[in-house]
Amino acid sequence: MENTAKRKVLILTYYWPPASGPGVQRFLKISKYISDFGWQPVILTVENTSSSSVDQSLEYEVDSLQVIKTKTFEPFEIYNRLSGKKGKQVGTGLIGFENNKGFFKKLTLFIRANFFIPDARKGWSRFALKEASKIIEENKIEAIITTGPPHSVHLIGLKLKKKYGLSLIADFRDPWTNIFYNKFFPRTKRTKIKDRKLEDSVLMNSDLVTVVSKGLMEEFKDRAKKIEVVYNGFDPEDIPETIPEKTEIFTLSYVGNFKPNQNIKAFWEAISELKNELLEFSTNFVINLTGNLNSGLFEFIEKFDLKDIVKTNTYVSHSDAVKLMVNSGLLLFIIPDTDSNNLIITGKLFEYIASGSPVLSIGPVDGNASEILRDSGRDEMVGYTEKNKIKEQIKKYYSLWLNNSGELFKYPETDNQKFSRKHQANQFADQLNILLKK
Repeated sequence: MENTAKRKVLILTYYWPPASGPGVQRFLKISKYISDFGWQPVILTVENTSSSSVDQSLEYEVDSLQVIKTKTFEPFEIYNRLSGKKGKQVGTGLIGFENNKGFFKKLTLFIRANFFIPDARKGWSRFALKEASKIIEENKIEAIITTGPPHSVHLIGLKLKKKYGLSLIADFRDPWTNIFYNKFFPRTKRTKIKDRKLEDSVLMNSDLVTVVSKGLMEEFKDRAKKIEVVYNGFDPEDIPETIPEKTEIFTLSYVGNFKPNQNIKAFWEAISELKNELLEFSTNFVINLTGNLNSGLFEFIEKFDLKDIVKTNTYVSHSDAVKLMVNSGLLLFIIPDTDSNNLIITGKLFEYIASGSPVLSIGPVDGNASEILRDSGRDEMVGYTEKNKIKEQIKKYYSLWLNNSGELFKYPETDNQKFSRKHQANQFADQLNILLKK
C-alpha cells in the first residue's frame, strides 16, 4: 500500500536516532510498524540532541520514514562549558549528579530545578511549534502524538491542538511531577505548584493519555479524559534465534543505564559470599556491566573485593546489547529504589524476557514489573534486602550451567506477542481510529 493512501499522524518525540537508549526505542518501533495499520507517521524531533549515548545503526531501521529535525536551545551545553567540559551531553538519569557538592553545581541544580519547568528540554518549544505548524499546514495531518519525558513536549502538543483543533494523544513513559529525580532537586513550593498545574493541563485536555503501566494509569486516571495502558515491549526482529550453546564462563549481565538508586548493597554482598563459598567461582563466573554506569557501583566492587570478576563496558549498539542478553547465563534487572517504584516497568524487561535468558529481578515484590514477570512464567521479583534469595537465584542458574557442562539454560518461547512492538503500534492505530470515529 502506498503511503499516500494512509492517514497521517504527527509524532513529536525529543529522542530519536542517532540518539539511543530507552527514550528512543518506544516510538522508534511504533513508528516503524504503525504504517502496517493504515497510519503514516511524520516525525518531528531534535537535531544534535544532548543524548548521553549514540547508536548510528538505529537510523537504518526507519530510513524510509519522514523525519523532520529542528534546532533547540540546550542549557546543558552552557553548563558543560562553564564546568570545563565540551559538548552538550549530560549524564542519564542524573548519573554523576549525586556527587555535586560544590557551590557551582548546587547553583546549577537550583536553576535547573526552578527555572526550567517542567524540564530543561523546554528550549525546543519555539522551534518545534514553528516547524510543527508548517508540517500541519502542508500535510493532511489528522492527529498528534506527543511522548515524554521530556514532558515539555506535551505542552507543545497542547498548543498545536488548540491552534488546529486536532486530536492529541499524550504518551507517558514515566511519571511527571513524581518522576524519581525530582526528589534530588531543590524545588521550591512555587515550582511544585506550577509543575503540577502543567501536568494537570495536559492530562485534562488531551483526548487520550497513554501510559506504560497499570500503576501509572492509577496515578493519572482521575485527571485524564480517557486513559489506556500501552506497555513497552520488544521487537521480534531484534531477537536472535536462541540456540542453546556451551560457554566456558558463566556470565551475569546488566545491560543499560545503571543509576545511583539501582546500586543495591544486598546484591554485592550476595556475590561476595558466593565467591567465598563456592569452589572455583572466581574462575567460572563473571559479572558483565554494559552501559552508562553510576560511579558509586565501583565503590561497592572495591569494597567487596570483586574487581577480578567484574567487567565493565561503555554503551554498545542496541543490536549488540540484545546479543549480550541472549548470550548470558543470567540477566540482572533492578527497579530503582525510589518512591512510587511499584509503577516502573522499563522496556528492557520485555527484551530480557524475549531473550529467553533467566532474569534475576530486584525491586518491589508487589509492583507492576513483578506482575509482568509472573505472567511470563519467570522467577519472582526479589526484595532489595533479600540477600539470601538473591544468592539462591544466582546459585540456581550457575549450578544448572555447571551440571550441563557449560550449556546455557533457556526458557522456552512463550506467547509474548502482546508485548511486541507491532502489537503496540496496532494499539495506537486503533485508538487513533476511535478518536477520529472512523
